[in-house]
Amino acid sequence: MNTLQRYIFRRIAVITLASFAAVLGVVWVTQVLSRIDFATGSGQSMFAFLKLIAVLTPQLATLVLPIAIVIGVVQVFSTMNADSELAVMSASGASRGMIARPVLAVAAIASLFVLVSNHYIEPRANRALRDLLVSARTDLLTSLVREGAFTKLDDDLTVYVDRRLPGNALAGIMVSDTRDDDLRLIYYAQSGAVGTVDGKEVMVMTNGQIHRKNLKDGSLSIIRFNSYAMSLSQFASAGIWTDYAPHERDTADLIHPDPNDKTFQTMPGWVRGELHRRLSEWLYPILFAYVALVVAGQTQSHRQTRFNTFFLGLGGALVYRWGAYAIYSANRTNGDLWWLFYALPLGGILLGIVMYHMGISVAVPDRIIRAWEAFNDRIRQMRIRAARARTA
Repeated sequence: MNTLQRYIFRRIAVITLASFAAVLGVVWVTQVLSRIDFATGSGQSMFAFLKLIAVLTPQLATLVLPIAIVIGVVQVFSTMNADSELAVMSASGASRGMIARPVLAVAAIASLFVLVSNHYIEPRANRALRDLLVSARTDLLTSLVREGAFTKLDDDLTVYVDRRLPGNALAGIMVSDTRDDDLRLIYYAQSGAVGTVDGKEVMVMTNGQIHRKNLKDGSLSIIRFNSYAMSLSQFASAGIWTDYAPHERDTADLIHPDPNDKTFQTMPGWVRGELHRRLSEWLYPILFAYVALVVAGQTQSHRQTRFNTFFLGLGGALVYRWGAYAIYSANRTNGDLWWLFYALPLGGILLGIVMYHMGISVAVPDRIIRAWEAFNDRIRQMRIRAARARTA
């Protein structure tokens, strides 16, 4: 890269990193607040809470980084346009490709990070998150379940313990599980204990019964047992899946899934969709870079730049991101739609290349800009009159 390209690259890289840190911090706070009950309701230590934040960060980072590229590119080029730097570059013979090259270099670095994170970092972090939540639910059973009281673990999961005994032993156990819309399960046991078997947290109940009611046909069955082990991994969420979900598995497991795996047998589209999502996710930083180039990488009037670059850049990025979520949801039920994972970003990149190199810009119509400015002027005048009335 020449001096001009290094100048653009350095400015975009700095603003992108700053935007990434700021947006990640906002998203991080919202995720922490949504899981604050992990610390207050499960008796976990501060170290466990910090570990929860750490394992949440990789999936948030890959989500936020492409958005940060849009913010960084739009901010830098809007400032350069306002300072007439883009006009000078264009007049001096700088081509669009030369201006776009440092932008694409930043996007390529981000794409490499997303690719590595999707295949190696995120699956391990997601598994660690599941294990941490399971451990928290186990601690909840052993430390916070009160004697002679019904303890609600989830909206549809309630545990009752008559007495707690030394060594994580329990006496007089009742568990009500209504999380499945078609089944109602009630477990009774004279005694039990919480511990680890083969590396998995389980609650072992002895001398009890399972009352199982099928809501579809109204049938009721009672199963007696001398010993019954209930995996506590199911307490980590309200879902029916007790195994690792596809987004928690290594890429090799998605490429060659176990034919006897319950998730693969019931929802093969989910497994296939997760694989193709990982293989295509690295394209989005490049796509979002072209979105930013189209809306801000060309010389514009100051009024157009001030009003619509951020609006159109972030709006276009969110539309593509929503489309990606819709494709992922559709593939959970229909795995034949896997090709859409590649069609959306590649089509967007091709469209961005054509629009940028042909000089086609996207802008809000002038009449809307004039109406917006007139509205702001009226608001400003109302504030001035109100201030004068207070001082009179």
